[in-house]
Amino acid sequence: MKNKSYFQKMKGQEKCPTRKIYFSEMLISCIGCFFVIMLISVIDKFSHEFLTNQPLFVAPVGASAVMIFGIPTSPYAQPRNVIGGHFFSALCGVFAYSVFPDTVIFAGALAVGLAMAVMYTTQTVHPPGGATALLAIIGGEQITHLGFAYAFVPCLSNAIILVTCGVLVNNLSKKRSYPRFW
Repeated sequence: MKNKSYFQKMKGQEKCPTRKIYFSEMLISCIGCFFVIMLISVIDKFSHEFLTNQPLFVAPVGASAVMIFGIPTSPYAQPRNVIGGHFFSALCGVFAYSVFPDTVIFAGALAVGLAMAVMYTTQTVHPPGGATALLAIIGGEQITHLGFAYAFVPCLSNAIILVTCGVLVNNLSKKRSYPRFW
């Protein structure tokens, strides 16, 4: 087999796979995403009114919801990856912000690079974790003032809610089984 050049590899090696889409599976995915985002939003709303002004809802959970309900068999959508990926990435983001609090360029680069290294090392790669790490830098005062608490609330709490809803909703279908592993 001839070794392909750097630029030849960029053309792609395979055809885009075709996938039959079942309406019932799409419906469960959409309902699951709707339900979990609504639940986290409601918890966030009530917490602001009755408990604290601390954010309990962060944007990367949207991407995680799509993975958990849209591609529940993906290794990156499994509970270990969702929970660990968000938690460890949040810690990395807060650490990076503490090292470079006034330099978003370096802090952001360190946050995502370090998060990737930690996720690889702990076998918890979850792509939305990169956004979780970056949010610790660019999330504004409401996020940055939380310090390491950001890793627990909202990140860990959101991940646990996502996984719990994923287990409950995905297993409603006879064709689905979630999780594949813990």
